[in-house]
Amino acid sequence: MASEDAFGEFVARVRAEVDARLGPWLDARVALARSRGADVETVADAVRSLVMRGGKRMRAVLLAASYEACGGQGGMLAVAAAGAALELLQAYLLVHDDWMDGDDVRRGGPSVPAMMRERLPDHADAASVLAGDLAAAWSREALLELELPPARVMLAARELARVEEEVIHGQVLDVRSRAKDAREVEAVHALKTASYTVRGPVVMGARLAGANEAQVAALTAFAMPLGVAFQLRDDVLGTFGDAGATGKPAGSDLRKGKRTALVVEALADPVAAQVLGRVLGRRDATEQEHTAAVAAVETSGARRRVEERIAVLTREARAALERAELAPVGRALLDRAVSALTARES
Repeated sequence: MASEDAFGEFVARVRAEVDARLGPWLDARVALARSRGADVETVADAVRSLVMRGGKRMRAVLLAASYEACGGQGGMLAVAAAGAALELLQAYLLVHDDWMDGDDVRRGGPSVPAMMRERLPDHADAASVLAGDLAAAWSREALLELELPPARVMLAARELARVEEEVIHGQVLDVRSRAKDAREVEAVHALKTASYTVRGPVVMGARLAGANEAQVAALTAFAMPLGVAFQLRDDVLGTFGDAGATGKPAGSDLRKGKRTALVVEALADPVAAQVLGRVLGRRDATEQEHTAAVAAVETSGARRRVEERIAVLTREARAALERAELAPVGRALLDRAVSALTARES
């Protein structure tokens, strides 16, 4: 197993390489937008602001670790364009998420829709949608700049397209918010989050390295439970996390009425359901009502059950990783990534 320090150093290298590529790359795109008009520049600059504001770059980390695990040559520098593509894909999804959810804060600063309301108030909704679309186009453009064998790049591009389709399917289900039990919640998580947070990056890294089908299948078996566990941790943080650490308003999931794993588990308890009913889907819920709802989720046992499920999925992921035929260093990095994704506080 890679030491914690070794994994931290690997993450830092990946972030540095991706940021070094994204900075000038986005500057050039904003300059092109400027040549086409001030409003076009405004939209492009908002996307650049979001992308460069921060983020853990964990999707790029997973891609690089998988690339190394499958024998890829040249390290992160060889696949930095793919890491940048994943960051741009995430930006696209975040912009549209924030627009649909009405969120004003993202990564500790204004969301892109909030920026559009300030800069283009008469067309803020349209500009927000177009900003997300622009980030999606940039994602594909960045990926196609890879200087690797074309057949490998094509397979990675197919995976990126599959990810985008699945996320949209999952988002439709999430927006409708009709999940009745934990199984249905996890089905949404598998489409909406596991696909683009873990499976997509891991499979893309493997494809770019020239992995065989057995390796891709094993890494997929590793990635899917890990991706669901990652989102379940996000559900817990969305209710119990510190807003300063998560970068999102405290209690936003409950006030939005999201059918998270915590919510569907808590609603099975009549007492908790009654308390939750005063907050769930009510953006005007008072702090006192919200505090009572969070306490009800805890006392109903919902949090404990979700934590237990995270532990089960984490074990499944590690068991699949152990069975995969991978280079030892890459395997160790992926194993460390499991903890980074499932035991985080932000």
